[in-house]
Amino acid sequence: MIKWIFGIAVLALIIVSPRFRKFALIFLLIASIIGVALWQYQEYERNKSKNSIHPSELVLQNMEFKSLDTDYEFEMSGRIINNSEKYTLKSIVLTITTQECGDSNQADCLIVSEQQESLYLTIPPHQARYFKKDIYLYSNQNIKKNLVWGHSIRYAVSE
Repeated sequence: MIKWIFGIAVLALIIVSPRFRKFALIFLLIASIIGVALWQYQEYERNKSKNSIHPSELVLQNMEFKSLDTDYEFEMSGRIINNSEKYTLKSIVLTITTQECGDSNQADCLIVSEQQESLYLTIPPHQARYFKKDIYLYSNQNIKKNLVWGHSIRYAVSE
């Protein structure tokens, strides 16, 4: 109720008083500039945490994809090594590519799924962690069992 009364009073002052109108305009302009500056700073900080650990400083080992109960559910597992000198890894975003290949030759492979998967784990510099994550192939195709998996690091988020 108090907010409504305050809002009506401010609106009345904007309509009646030219000096208050000028003050309100300057106040909104300054508040907008401060808001944009804070938003830009947050974007800068977010991008800085993405660029602290280069993907080449991370090593993926023993990557396996095992089929689960349905044709579209799989368990992704492996090991991540953080070779960064000073940054702790907080999360990693992987691009997972799934190809369906013919029985005899991998030259006739078709991509049936390409998706981003995020792993949230804490790995200090020069340490490694094992991980497991269930993934789901978002494909409406009838997928056969001859799948070839590919993976690459899109980016890493550090502390």
